[in-house]
This record gives sequence, C-alpha cells and structure tokens, in this order.
Amino acid sequence: MATVCITSEFFGKFSGRGREILVEAGHAVVDNPFGRFLATPDILSFVGPAQALVCDLEKISKEVMDAAPRLGIVSRRGVGVDSVDLEEAKRRGIVVARTLGLVEKPVADLVLAYVLEFARHLREGDATMKAGRWEKVLGMGLEGKVLGIVGLGAIAAEVVRRAKAFGMEVVYYDVARQEEKERALGVAYLPLDELLAGSDFVSLHLPLLPETRGMFGYERFARMKPTAHFINTARGAVVDEAGLARALHEGRIAGAAIDVFDVEPKTDSPLRDAPNALLTPHVATFTRETFIAMDIRAAENIVAHFKGRKE
Repeated sequence: MATVCITSEFFGKFSGRGREILVEAGHAVVDNPFGRFLATPDILSFVGPAQALVCDLEKISKEVMDAAPRLGIVSRRGVGVDSVDLEEAKRRGIVVARTLGLVEKPVADLVLAYVLEFARHLREGDATMKAGRWEKVLGMGLEGKVLGIVGLGAIAAEVVRRAKAFGMEVVYYDVARQEEKERALGVAYLPLDELLAGSDFVSLHLPLLPETRGMFGYERFARMKPTAHFINTARGAVVDEAGLARALHEGRIAGAAIDVFDVEPKTDSPLRDAPNALLTPHVATFTRETFIAMDIRAAENIVAHFKGRKE
C-alpha cells in the first residue's frame, strides 16, 4: 500500500494503536528517527518515499513536499494547519487532514485552569507556604465576572460551557457575527474594543492568518481593564509578545497566561521577565487521552484516504 512517514514528535508515545491501524491496513510506517521536534533538514533526511505524513507542528513546507514527490496526504495531529503550506498542498492535490473534535475539550480545560489560577492565586499560596510563611492572598469569585472570547470556534464554545458552569457572563467578538451560536451558547456579541474594555478575562481563539498576525499588540492591551487577565491558547504569532510584556510591566493589565509562542520551541520570550505572566510550553492538548485519540484519528484519516486505491 502506502509508505507513511511519521514526522510527529509524539505519535505513538503513549500507545501503539495508531501505528497498528496503519500496519493492519497494509501501510509501511517509517518512524521519526530523531525522537524529537523536527526542523526542516531533519524531515528532508527521511521523507523521500513518503506517500503520507503524520505531523504535529513541524513545518510541512514546499521544500518538504519537493522532497516527497509521491506525497498524497498530510495527516495533522491537531486542528491548526498554519504549519502546513496549504497553497502548495492544494496546488499539488495533497490532502491536509485534521483531528477535529478531539482537542476542543482539553484546550478549554486549560483556559479555565488559567482563569481559576488568576482568580485564586494558587502559585502565590504555594510559594509562601514552602517559604515557611503563612500568608493569605485575597482572591475573587468568578460568578458574574465577564469572560471575553475572541473568535467563536469549536474550542471557544467549550470554553463558554465551562465558564457558564462557574456563573460567568460571556461575551464574544468574531469577524463574522454568529447569531445562531449566540443563542445556543447564551453569549452576547460585542465589537472588539468594547469587549476588551469590559472583560475581566479575555481568551483568544483565532487562527493564524495574514490578517490576524500581530493583531494583539500593546495598543489593544492598553484598552483592557488594569485588573483584567489575557489568555492565549490559540496561536502565538497573533500576539506581539513584546507589546504584551510592556503592558504587563506598565500594569496596563493584571496578568497573562500564554501557552503558544510565535516560534516554537521558545525559551527566550520577553514574557519570561514580565510580572504575572504564566507561561506554559504549548500543553493545551497535552493529555494522555487526547494524544492517544489524535494518534488513532490521524491514522484513520490516512487509511480512509488510501482505501480502495492501488498504490
């Protein structure tokens, strides 16, 4: 059948079921030989025979496609596809598949974990106790607080459901107003500037597109409440990290939780030294259950693509 090259760093890490699905369907599997996140030269070194790729966020560029002339499908473990050259894939007739419906809930869980951390100051309490001090930090309740959602996609809908369980009021902004979703989720539409000015928490859920790159810079953060917190689990390049760091240093906003960065992996972000910046290394989907489910779906997408074809 087909040769499937695994460029993903995590495929098969917690379960062999995804690989088994490919093998049972008659496909030859070439594993990631490096066992880590791959740069383009790493990928080029072994994808020559690939008719299918299983990838994470490593770049699947025109150069990669040139090196794999028989490539027919890129099966992405996740939902974002900005790491894949979609125009080139379309030009070559390469299918780009995603694992839709699997990542929304764990990402939403993380957003609410950030909200709860900012509301109840768990890090500070832990640090003072371990330093031998009995110091209480006054928190805040979430009931009645306003969560502003920017981009009302599937992940955002799960965030709304969780926020509602805590009694939060939810407003949203999107480029196109979604009145049917508004009614179903019980959220109100606001223009972006109004949302920023009135929200206690702002959670970003936009894809990375030419028009969204750098969309959130210092000027936007300066429109937020000085007591508000900003959360980004979407794409790092939508946010100007230097502008956000400046807003935090100046006290324009109270805090920020950032799980995604403009370049990954990244350990030298200007946010490292910013006050009340909670940084995590892109872990929103990083649960055992989600990773196994993504492996299986990514493999199934490839099997479905080649089913009935003679390679």
